[in-house]
Amino acid sequence: MAEFTAQISSPDPVDPDTAQAFDGVLRSIEGAVRQANASIAQLQTRVFEEEQRNENHRQRTKDLEAEIRQLRQQLGEDGGQDAPIGTAEVGPGAEKPQTAFHLEREIAVHNAPVHSVAMGRGNVVASASWDATVKLYNLATQEVVQTLGGKDAAGAPIMGGLYSVAFARTQPDILGCTSADKSVYLWDLKTGGLIHKLVGHQDEVNGIDFHNIQQVMVTASDDMKAIIWDFGEGITLRTLAKHTKQVYGAAFLGSENQYCVATCCFDQRTRIFDMRDKQLVSELQHHTDDVIGIDYSGRHNVLATGSDDGMVCIWDAKKWQLRQAVNTRVAGTDLADNEVKRVAWSADGEMLAAACSSGRVLLYKMSGGVLSSVPDELAGHQDCVFDVAWGTNPQTGKKVLVSASHDHTSRIWHEA
Repeated sequence: MAEFTAQISSPDPVDPDTAQAFDGVLRSIEGAVRQANASIAQLQTRVFEEEQRNENHRQRTKDLEAEIRQLRQQLGEDGGQDAPIGTAEVGPGAEKPQTAFHLEREIAVHNAPVHSVAMGRGNVVASASWDATVKLYNLATQEVVQTLGGKDAAGAPIMGGLYSVAFARTQPDILGCTSADKSVYLWDLKTGGLIHKLVGHQDEVNGIDFHNIQQVMVTASDDMKAIIWDFGEGITLRTLAKHTKQVYGAAFLGSENQYCVATCCFDQRTRIFDMRDKQLVSELQHHTDDVIGIDYSGRHNVLATGSDDGMVCIWDAKKWQLRQAVNTRVAGTDLADNEVKRVAWSADGEMLAAACSSGRVLLYKMSGGVLSSVPDELAGHQDCVFDVAWGTNPQTGKKVLVSASHDHTSRIWHEA
């Protein structure tokens, strides 16, 4: 937007009173122009949001038309007559589609809130809990095959309460977890031994992510910093500051943006850094409360963020602009105060799962670059769902979703 500038010259000297009067007039005009520019910017934001809502409605209409065609085809194959199809409303009172996922089992192996889950090789789920342990649970045998942490020979806890867990993408036999004791722990899954206890943060460590092609990881902390580590050597490479409150999550941006890392913060902002020189590439703001969840999809080159304001935002990772904002609080009944915790894209980028304070997981389908208006709803947890992770059933090739809750359990959901 153009800046207001003005330059006035006179061949004759101007007395101070006249100059001061002109200066006052110009300042008044400049202030009015700035106020007008701000009003225009607000109107542009409203227009953008209205266009997004219209696009959501159009996409929902297309989805419903496709469902109607499919139902009619099925009825025709069964020799039945066309049945009357009602219209689905968007928002409170909307008719929920039958979920494509069903509960396979509940896993109760912790005695404290489960803050994070991750899916590894061999159908193994890693869950990190406030009980200071990581449990590795084999879905095929339905048993815990390994416990990391616990107590040392003297009876002291090896780790503090845990906030997040992840498998190294380049070395899947390495697992990392972050702790309230200000440390980051790396474990060797082959031996069950501790590889590194990384000390560098000055406060609780909330989030962790591993790069998909480089031997680096990023951690996010209440100390208002994110740290880039060489996890093989166990050393700090970069410290990313420029946050004004606690940093809760971080995510690398795939091969498409291999030098970029995104962080989400309690100051309601998402920041994009170039980890080579620690420069701030972009600062994204639309949320109005703590930003908790963050995940990147290379399939669509988009970044998803989830916030305590109940919103899920989808950001274009090329232009760093808001592509879509979804309000989960209108997704169904009893969601008026819903908060979105962590979010996760499926591997194919076709679904986004949002862990919610309402004790549910909301599943959004991605179609035409837009999230569906009405999500599938996975209910059953008795407390806040804090994290979600995707996997694949090796027998069927269908999606598997794992949820982690403050009710001390994890749940396994299978695609029908």
